[in-house]
Amino acid sequence: MRPCLLVDFLWEQFAEEAADSSEAGVEIEPLWRTGATLSQAFDEADPRRAASLHCLAAIAREAGDTAGAEARYRDAIAAWERVPEWVSQMSVEFTGRSASMHIRLEMKRTEELRKLKRSINTTLAEGGLAATLNNLAELLHTMGRTDEAEPLYRQAREMRAKSLSHREAGVAIICDNLADLLEEAGRHNEAEEPRARAREIDAEPFHAGIEDFRRKRWRKMTDTRKLTAAVYLAPPCRRAGTPPTPA
Repeated sequence: MRPCLLVDFLWEQFAEEAADSSEAGVEIEPLWRTGATLSQAFDEADPRRAASLHCLAAIAREAGDTAGAEARYRDAIAAWERVPEWVSQMSVEFTGRSASMHIRLEMKRTEELRKLKRSINTTLAEGGLAATLNNLAELLHTMGRTDEAEPLYRQAREMRAKSLSHREAGVAIICDNLADLLEEAGRHNEAEEPRARAREIDAEPFHAGIEDFRRKRWRKMTDTRKLTAAVYLAPPCRRAGTPPTPA
């Protein structure tokens, strides 16, 4: 196995183990710190670099290092904003077709199909940026910097819904965080819409995320797989101290 391919698989393994451990309430800091170290082998615009910075920020947030967490989140945002550079150069693979007509069509319109797939992947990457925007907003919200947090929540909500789905679980989390901010400011009428939207998603969610990523049968380490892992393994966080809504 080539060293770079080995690092690809190791990063994904540590990231998935961190996700499992987080859900189980087990320590995740060593896993993500190892993953962040491994990510240094990737291109600077690689989405996994951004995901690693995002998760290091979350670790600092949990440790009470708000200044360190804010700096890391801003670094992660800058890294996510560079991901379109990586997408523009990513390897694009086409699904094998049995019908010769489809094969000929792909041969004639290969460049158009590449552009389309790269456009789709650029939109997917926005889901990762949205998660980081939400988490920075949550931190600023907790610090009382609500004027800064509110537009970030709104931007994150719109971007996450566009990227993954209007019914994706992360969108519900962002909606709840925004509703909390509005209610705390006494803007109860404004809070009703995002709160209701979150409950609608909870009742009928679009099944995407880490579970969807795991269910997919990845036959090899493609660039699409790397991007998908980065987006799904660094999700939006719920406002600190707010319990998840019962299903």
